[in-house]
Amino acid sequence: MGSSRGVPLSHSIPELAIESRKLAVEEVEKLLQRPEDLKRLDTLLEEYTQKHQANKAQLSAAVATQVEAARAGMALLDKAHRTLAKMQNSYKMIDKLCTECSALIENHEKIQILSAVHYNLGKTLQDVENIVALPNEAAEAEEMLKDDSQLLQAYESLAILEGTSSLAQQALQSGAKLKLEDTYNLNAYFNKVQDTMTRFEERLWSLIRNFVELGHNNPAMLVAAVRIVEIQEMVDKQLESSGIAAVPMKRYRKRMQQQIGMCIQDITASLLQRCSQLAAAGEDTNKRTNDILDDAHTFVSQLADIYDYVSPCFPEKYGIFHVIWKQYHEHLAFMLDCMGACAEQLANADILKVMGWVNQYSDTLRDLGIEEEGLGFPAGSNRGVGMLTDKYIERMRQQLNTWFTNILQADMSTEPKVGDDGTISTPGAVDFFRVVNAQVNVVEDISKGDMLLKTGQMAVRVMRDFQDAERRYLEGELGVEMVCAMVNNNVRCYNESMEFAERVEDSLDDDHKGLLDIEEQCRGFLELAKSATALLVKSIFSDTAFVDLFSNLCCSDDWKQGIVTASILATLGDYLADFKRMLEEAFFRRLCEMSLEEGVAHFMAAVLTFTRAITEEGVQRLQSDRDQLVAFFSQHCKPERVVKLAAPLQDLKDVAAADSVDTFVLTYTTLLQVAPGISPALLERIVQARSDLSKADSREVMLECREVFATKHSNDTSEVPLPAKGKNTTTPFKVALAAAKKKPGGGDQALESKSGSKSGEKAPGAASVPMLPKAAVQAPKSQEPVMISGIPRLEMMS
Repeated sequence: MGSSRGVPLSHSIPELAIESRKLAVEEVEKLLQRPEDLKRLDTLLEEYTQKHQANKAQLSAAVATQVEAARAGMALLDKAHRTLAKMQNSYKMIDKLCTECSALIENHEKIQILSAVHYNLGKTLQDVENIVALPNEAAEAEEMLKDDSQLLQAYESLAILEGTSSLAQQALQSGAKLKLEDTYNLNAYFNKVQDTMTRFEERLWSLIRNFVELGHNNPAMLVAAVRIVEIQEMVDKQLESSGIAAVPMKRYRKRMQQQIGMCIQDITASLLQRCSQLAAAGEDTNKRTNDILDDAHTFVSQLADIYDYVSPCFPEKYGIFHVIWKQYHEHLAFMLDCMGACAEQLANADILKVMGWVNQYSDTLRDLGIEEEGLGFPAGSNRGVGMLTDKYIERMRQQLNTWFTNILQADMSTEPKVGDDGTISTPGAVDFFRVVNAQVNVVEDISKGDMLLKTGQMAVRVMRDFQDAERRYLEGELGVEMVCAMVNNNVRCYNESMEFAERVEDSLDDDHKGLLDIEEQCRGFLELAKSATALLVKSIFSDTAFVDLFSNLCCSDDWKQGIVTASILATLGDYLADFKRMLEEAFFRRLCEMSLEEGVAHFMAAVLTFTRAITEEGVQRLQSDRDQLVAFFSQHCKPERVVKLAAPLQDLKDVAAADSVDTFVLTYTTLLQVAPGISPALLERIVQARSDLSKADSREVMLECREVFATKHSNDTSEVPLPAKGKNTTTPFKVALAAAKKKPGGGDQALESKSGSKSGEKAPGAASVPMLPKAAVQAPKSQEPVMISGIPRLEMMS
């Protein structure tokens, strides 16, 4: 048991033992001061035993540590002693050597020369040994070439020999002069190495050229050959960076690509020979085309094998598949150029086969990871794909033009057919788009890109040609029923063309979407339908009965009683009833609007031409006529549209009913907004018919109106064309009619022909609006009912 008091260390061990015992007794006395403390004696003994054992263990560990430290110290002392002894010996040796060399300082330069001679002699002897060994080592490398599995080892050996040979030759060329015989003897050694290296390279390139078969059957051999190329490439880079000119750079990688190109050229030689023979095939091109495409398909399938088996044998940085593919691509492009040059001899079926192969080829390349911009063959009208496509498109356009010409001839030579809903049509529109869609279907199965786009563009041009042909028929002699059929046909053609455009647009690939411009041609069908509708309107108002009726407007008692207007509307009702049955609904409404415009123009022309005196009764009759027109046409058109189209007649009535100069000017200004052709010369008839106006008022009205007209037409001085002086070519009614039909901001509408001329002729300056021949539109002059399609129009009133 320990004590809190310290034990002096200067005492001897016995004294320390006695002192410790004394301290221990004092400690026990402190613990056992009372009798009851004896009960704790066992516990105290146990604690004392544990502490004693712990102290003993600590003491033993401390002693062991001290012993180990003492041993390590002794070992270091011994090592230091030996090192010091060795250093003493070294110093003694240095002193001895310095003493020996002190006498050689005077011969230092001679010693350096001797040392250099000794080194050069040793190096020369070594080089001579290497030169002498060249043939034997070359023979060993040549023996290795017999076993392809040792090709890499043979290359490494030959590379070392070639380096030795090149350095030795350079040393000999820059060194002492040699006799010719000695030079010849030495060259024999060097040539042996060179010959062996040549045979090695021949073997290496033969393996590279056989890359397709090796990739399938012996990829390890191909990997070894490529590894040689890769090693030599690294050697070349080291030589280039170090500037060593003795050993030339071999550039194996470039030579390897050349060998691959030669191999591909040999592979495709038979294909290109077939292509060159195609021009001499004459009419029998089908078999030769099939043979060429079979060979081409075989080469394309090789590309997949090269991608799978050959490409993994090359380093990724070489991009070998793209190198090989470009070589194949160039030869296949030449194949297509040859076939394009023979496009004239190829049948359309053969051209489609070739374009189908091109599409399959592109799909294969996509599967092999070739980017889209590299898929196509060279473009241009003088390259293979372009020549084949252009020839096919040219033939198809000629064929379609022939077909639609026959279709239109068949249409025009037969009576139109009446459908279940009463509309009449001919099968031409359906047949035309059937053949057009059939051609697109053929191309669509082959191409979704350039060829399909060109086919769509060709179809657009054919649509334009079709419309031109229809327009020529409209300018000829056609019956009313046929004109109605053309209206309906062109409406259907418009719908078919829109469906065609949508279908082709959906079929085109992303690179060609939005490039097909067909909108103008689609509108062309609607314009044709409008022109045909205008002809129908012309047929109505060219009716002799109508001509007679309009000549009685504003100048007869029948007009004042409403009989003339009722007859006009009754006749229009009969016409429109038949046209409603025969025409599509949309264009029937257009026909009604055009008829209303024409009717308003005729009413205005009658007012401007035949009015002799304006009375309250006449103004009321004119207002009633306008209201009857609006009510009649509101049954077939939108009322607001009818009111707008009838506005010129309403404005003209307001001019006729004006009660002051200001009112005249204001109403005339309003009239010019909708009928800018009503000139002051025509208006003067209205003013003169107002008996309630004085001459002064009339002059003032005309003066103001002329100023309004001049202001209105300051930027457009054109007026209704008048007949040449001295020639009776146009009646006043027709001049007024032309003025009433002139549109705001536009030119004059179609004018009637000269007085007494045949119906259908155009007056000078008239717009080019096709007109039906007189035989088709003019009713007989007898009192029999006017007949169209056997339907009575109007029984003339006595």
